[in-house]
Order: sequence, then structure tokens, then C-alpha cells
Amino acid sequence: MIVNSLVMPLILCFTVIASLGVGVLAAYAAVFGILAAFGRPAQPEPVPVRPRLVLVPTQTHASGD
Repeated sequence: MIVNSLVMPLILCFTVIASLGVGVLAAYAAVFGILAAFGRPAQPEPVPVRPRLVLVPTQTHASGD
């Protein structure tokens, strides 16, 4: 009789903690699953473009004498 009254609260506490943990993990997995399914796709790294050398109006070609 005494063992039953000590074991039942432990079983109840374990059940509550386990169900809460499973619920949190399920919500975490659901959110990440939705983000993976409908989130923006990863964009590839842009390839660096070498700047082209151009003359601007303030620059002139070197002229020989």
C-alpha cells in the first residue's frame, strides 16, 4: 500500500515530463520541416566578376611627343 502511494506520483511526474518533451520535440521538428519545405532556397555564392578597365571622362590616353 505504501509502495503504491510512492510509485504513483513518480509515474505521473515521469509521464507529464515525457509527454511535454515529446510535444516540444514534435513542434520543433514540425517548424523546421515547414521551413525546409517552403523556405527560400539557398542561393549560390555569386562568382566574383573582375572589374573591367575602362576610361572615364576625366582620364585620357597617354599621347607620345
